[in-house]
Amino acid sequence: MRLTAIIFRGAQGLRRDTRGGVALIFAICLVPLVGIMGMAVDYAQASRLQAKLQSALDAAAVAASSRAAGKTGDQIRADALAFFAAQFNDPKVGTPPVTAVVTNSTLALRSTFEMPASFLPVIGINTVSVTAAAQTAWGITRLRVALALDNTGSMSSSGKMAALKTATLNLIEQLRGNARNDGDVLVSIVPFAKVVNVGNAHRNASWINWNDATVCNWRGVCSVSWEGAIQDRDQNFDISNAAPTGASSRFPALASGSTGGTPTEIQPLTSNWGQLRSTIARMSPAGNTNQGIGLAWAWQTLTEGLPMNAPPEDPGYTYRRVIILLSDGMNTESRFFNRASQIDARQRLMCDAIKAAGITIYTIQVNTAGDPTSTVLQYCASTADKFTMMTNPAQLDSTMQDIGGQLTRLRLTN
Repeated sequence: MRLTAIIFRGAQGLRRDTRGGVALIFAICLVPLVGIMGMAVDYAQASRLQAKLQSALDAAAVAASSRAAGKTGDQIRADALAFFAAQFNDPKVGTPPVTAVVTNSTLALRSTFEMPASFLPVIGINTVSVTAAAQTAWGITRLRVALALDNTGSMSSSGKMAALKTATLNLIEQLRGNARNDGDVLVSIVPFAKVVNVGNAHRNASWINWNDATVCNWRGVCSVSWEGAIQDRDQNFDISNAAPTGASSRFPALASGSTGGTPTEIQPLTSNWGQLRSTIARMSPAGNTNQGIGLAWAWQTLTEGLPMNAPPEDPGYTYRRVIILLSDGMNTESRFFNRASQIDARQRLMCDAIKAAGITIYTIQVNTAGDPTSTVLQYCASTADKFTMMTNPAQLDSTMQDIGGQLTRLRLTN
């Protein structure tokens, strides 16, 4: 028996009983009181369902949009409805209807349903309307991702280099799968040790600084052999992406035999996935750790103009520029220092400058040697949750996939 009927019958009985005057007044007052209390209960239930509906629409819109490459509007709509049905099924309302509209590179979802009220009928309200909407856009935000990857000698232990290659290859495939059009996602790879390798094809480039200090080894033996090794720029250009304009701002070359290990050549920004895979395959561990130079050249690959000549950004798009810096340990040697604290201090300044330029930094520490947590990698991460420390290289793949998921998650508007 409905609550309203019970109250009505009770009130009728009290009306017939002249002794129930006070009780009658109470019964009359009880109806609005129950209505007020019921309103709180029913609207709390409606609020819960609205939040659940919003979450399901958001998830469906993102999932369908991220798989929109090469699909027709009808296929994208079907995907969105299927994703929504899998996310939302409530015993009170079932799966409500959803309107899905695909326009150019935008997917809009909207759902409205009436929730049966439990207490509000006391005051004549039988249902509560619940509405939510979500919209995603793809092809509007473009990604430029620079991978600064530790290729130092210590990466040869504990299966770290093999794990790095596998994780990076999988990240590349993940990013490729979310590029609907040419230029949607560009990736660069910067293997680093104490130095980076720009390739000896640049030996006559105007931005390289050749001098006795860089082409002669510590014994004073000079060499014309050069594998492409570049070391830190003069201070304070070492923490800047300023274009080289004079000797002090050019990039110092370092002769073969003086590098302690020249890593694989840098791959500038590209959507040539085959070239990216080839660079990853050729990486090999050697040399000491200078995270700062890897970070500096990752920044250079995202910068228009010399030396890496990143493609100009199209004003019709919004760009997200990201650096992922991965290292297995502490800084050990740069052009200027061989103490971690001194190298870290320069690196912190560079990280400040990179973040000020609107670039997001993710950092990863693969700590298999029992080192302390890297405070400089923590500092360089754009936010606390963008630093990851692991002790098992097997965790690298899931970490990279998680970052890839964050990078390819499309801008969501409600």
